[in-house]
Amino acid sequence: MYIRNLRKPSPNKNIYKFSSLKNRDAVMCEGSLERDCCYHFEYDPDVVHYESQPEGFYYDFHGKKRPYTPDFLATYVDGTFKYVEVKPHSKTLSKTFKQEFAARKEAANRRGFGLVLVTDKQIRDGYFLKNSELVHRYSGCIEGDELAFKVHSYLISQETMKISDLAVSIGESVGRVFASVLKLIAVGKAGVDLDIAMLSESTTVSVR
Repeated sequence: MYIRNLRKPSPNKNIYKFSSLKNRDAVMCEGSLERDCCYHFEYDPDVVHYESQPEGFYYDFHGKKRPYTPDFLATYVDGTFKYVEVKPHSKTLSKTFKQEFAARKEAANRRGFGLVLVTDKQIRDGYFLKNSELVHRYSGCIEGDELAFKVHSYLISQETMKISDLAVSIGESVGRVFASVLKLIAVGKAGVDLDIAMLSESTTVSVR
């Protein structure tokens, strides 16, 4: 077994740091696609923890043992673990890749872990990534933020509400309430569907 160290400087790698509130640490990513995948882990309520470049393992391919390090290891609320391979869709189409991935998946299963393939189409298409990027800008500490506390308290009493209606109800501007909602989403105290549309004042938010 072995562990790749992305913290070691290399002129041949584009290393990104993703600041994770969920992990309470920076996640090192090899490339922008892996970094963008972190937004999905960070704001998927089913994921409780994730790490990049976990301990690698060997798999059999054409009679030879080959080393493999998954891009991520994700831990889920149901107690399961999954390795995640991140790849541009165009690089997943060859027969060789499909055969190798099947061999890696079989080796991962023997270790008691699932292995899933995630492509740029899943990561970057749709609204989830853009919405998550917006939320992430507000992921700092909200301790002492009186408006965020007020918004959260009102949401508890109502359970579900549009942001625009929430602003009217508590007598604050939509812009300020919108910012407070983003802060609450970032720390897991409020929830929205990040998939269906771009976040706006008409977004329905619920308490967590």
